[in-house]
Order: sequence, then structure tokens, then C-alpha cells
Amino acid sequence: MKDVKGKIVVITGAAMGMGRLLSIKFAQDGARLVLIDVNKEALDKTAAEFKKMGAEIHTYICDITDRKKVYEMAADIHKKIGKIDVLVNNAGVVWGAPFVEADDERLFKTIDVNVNAVMWMMKAFLPDLYEKKAGHVINLASAAGLMGVVNLAAYCASKFAVVGMTEAIRQETKKMGLKDVKFTTVCPSFVATGMFAGVKPPKMTKWLTPEQMVDKIYAAFKKDAPMIREPLMVKFVPLIKAVLPVNQFDRIAHLLGTSKSMEKWVGRK
Repeated sequence: MKDVKGKIVVITGAAMGMGRLLSIKFAQDGARLVLIDVNKEALDKTAAEFKKMGAEIHTYICDITDRKKVYEMAADIHKKIGKIDVLVNNAGVVWGAPFVEADDERLFKTIDVNVNAVMWMMKAFLPDLYEKKAGHVINLASAAGLMGVVNLAAYCASKFAVVGMTEAIRQETKKMGLKDVKFTTVCPSFVATGMFAGVKPPKMTKWLTPEQMVDKIYAAFKKDAPMIREPLMVKFVPLIKAVLPVNQFDRIAHLLGTSKSMEKWVGRK
């Protein structure tokens, strides 16, 4: 089990939802927090709460889809705070619509936030972990990174990318002999953060509360678990896909209701 007291933890999308709740977990264990978001009002409010807790807190307003801005922010963090120990790529967006009807700008934004921003953050901060020969990266993916979901083509593409990118970099890191640099990929089904408001979870799954999911993420981090899949049904998705013919898997997915889950999605404003 890890001791994060005094460690520098960088969290994106930290102003609300699971990012904020994860920040609380790290703060309670004495970590030094660097919270990043694009929502200044929400981030300022969150920072004020953390200061009342007595936590060391640093905040950055940054569009992490902008590679140059990420690198500039990383340089500033290194200069003013130090080399980091933990990176949590939590920021994400979702847009639900039939693919051919989806707004192009929404599709671009989904890939920019969910994939490119993760890539730039890892490129900027992984060298810190490599230099220290220790540290941890937590990447928020999704069950939609394990199977396709109707009306979520771009979101699925982005989360498949995060799963694959994390796996590749994890293997690169092992090849380098850096056994104490760890990675955790998080693949939950629908979490009630507001992003998926209006969704009907498939049969044999249920809404996960942000608090439940954050408890599981933090426990996985402490145990160096490389991947967590929640709830129980999601754990079996890779096995079911491996053993069943594609058409049979599609039929089961339809019967479970994944093809209708996003029909009434409204999301967060």
C-alpha cells in the first residue's frame, strides 16, 4: 500500500465530479495537489474548500488539448513545485448521437479532450516518473473502451485509444526496467456524474455513484492494479468478446440493452 504523503499529484478535470473526489482522497493522505481544469469558477471554489482542509494546493487553468499550453504549464509546475509523482488523467467529455448525424466539431472535441489531452499530459510528465524511477499514472477510460456502444462512436474510439495507449506505454516502461512506474486504466460503465444524464444502463449493470467509483480507483492505485472494470458485468466483456462470434456478441449486447442505452441521453450542460 502506497504512502502519498508529500508526493506531488497532478489531476486533470479536478474541479468537479470524480476529479474532485479523487483529489480529496489524495489530500486526506497528505499529498501535494496540482489541480487542473478549464472551469475557473469551479476550480476556484474547489481550491478554497481544499485550503480549509489544510491541504497544499496549486491550481492551473489550462486547455489541455493545446499541446504547447500543456508543455508550458508543465515547465511552470516543474519550476515552482517540482517533479511530479502521480498523474491522474481524469478530464473527459461525451457526445451522444448517431455517427452520421453527429456535429463534426463535437467529434473533434471528443478526440481532443479524451485522447490528445491524455497524450500531451503523459508526454509532459512521464519523464518525471522515469527520472525518479517511481510513480503512477491513472488514466480514466471506460467500458466503452472495451466494446462499441450505439450513438457513442467517437467516445468509444477515444476510450479504446486510451486503453491501447496506456497498455503500450506500460509495456514500454517495463521494457525500460522501470518496475516501480505503475499504470492503472479505469473502465467503468455509466457513472452518475451528470455526463450521462438520461442514459438507461444495460441489463445486469447499474448506475455507479462517483463515490463508489472513486473508492475503487483509489484502492486500485494503492494496490498497483493495472486495470479496473466495474461493475461485475464489465469484467467479463473481454472474455465474452474473445469466445463468441461477432454476430453472437452483437445479439447479446442488443438483448442487454446497450443499443438503447443512449437514446435519451441529455448529458451535462
